[in-house]
Parts: sequence; C-alpha cells; structure tokens
Amino acid sequence: MVTIVDYGLGNITSVQKAFESLGYTCEISSDLAVIESAKILVVPGQGACGQAMGQLSKKGLVEPILTHIKQDKPFLGICLGFQILFESSEEDGGIDTLGVFPGTVKRFQLENLKVPHMGWNQIDTTETNSDIFRYISSGDNAYFVHSFYVPETEASSVATTTDYGVKFVSSVRKGNCFGTQFHPEKSGDIGLNILKGFLESVS
Repeated sequence: MVTIVDYGLGNITSVQKAFESLGYTCEISSDLAVIESAKILVVPGQGACGQAMGQLSKKGLVEPILTHIKQDKPFLGICLGFQILFESSEEDGGIDTLGVFPGTVKRFQLENLKVPHMGWNQIDTTETNSDIFRYISSGDNAYFVHSFYVPETEASSVATTTDYGVKFVSSVRKGNCFGTQFHPEKSGDIGLNILKGFLESVS
C-alpha cells in the first residue's frame, strides 16, 4: 500500500496512476491516523514552499511526516515535496522547511534560459544510490517543472544531478527517504522504472 498525502497542492491523480500501473494499491489521504500508520508515504506537490508548509502545518502533518522519515520508513517527495525536505527556501521571502537534508532552495537566476525550467532534461546518477536507478541509465531524461533549485547538499545524499545553466541536485536519497525535483509520474517509462527501483530498494 502506498499512501499519498493530500494537502491541497499535489499532482495526485497522475502519481496514483503511476504507482497503480506498477501493481501497487494507493490510498490518498490527509487523515492524521492514516499518515501515521503508512508503510510507504509519498508527498507530491506543485506550487510554493510557503504554501506547502502552511498547508501541512494547518493539517497537523509536519510531525507525522518527520517521524515517518526518522523511523526510516519508505518516503518519496516529488517536486515541491522534494524541496521541502531541505532546511530552508528563498521562496516567499525565505522560509524554514523540514530540514531532513542540509541546504537551501534557491531561485534560478539565468540570463539566457527560460524560468521555470520546464521540459525534459538529463539526470546523471551517482554510484552510491545506483539501486534505485537499476532500470535506467545515467543521462536518461526526466520531466521537470520548477523555478527554484537545490545547488548543493551533503555529497553522500546526492542521487542525481542535472544541468540547466547551473548544475543542481535533482534527487536525493538517505536511507529509505528519496526525493526528486523531477516528476517520475510524468517521465514515461523512465519515471516508472525509477519508481519501480525505489519501491524494490525499500521493500
């Protein structure tokens, strides 16, 4: 069972369909008891970090999500769900986020490239997190939509990097906690194979 957190900002339907296509049952919920008992927790999202943290706080979900991650239970954060895993974001004038990984989410400042970064781009995998990417090759393309990015975090947690005017962290992994700036659910067979690798690596 995969539990997808519904906090009002997620791209939930496509995420649900992606997991179901891999043979997993999904439960969509914002109920505290359901989140606390989840075996595999997914936080998707599109929008602003401040709005996301506000919604999660309002629904009382910040601590259950952090507890789930601290207990090393399988967790996946997608796009905005990835960005809130870091310590802070420059968005909305600067806000504190979950602090699971060190680092600050910054806004793209690019002279010759469009912002948001939207469309297909390469993800370059690291050796230390190769189990999740066992079904794809380094340099395969995933689908991105974002105006903010993570320039750096602890090297041991970097799962992939991507270049868009600057090199940035496009996914992270620590134990059973995995986060992607790109959208696996919108990345065709490559994305499904990443989700498959993630689910197998944490089972």
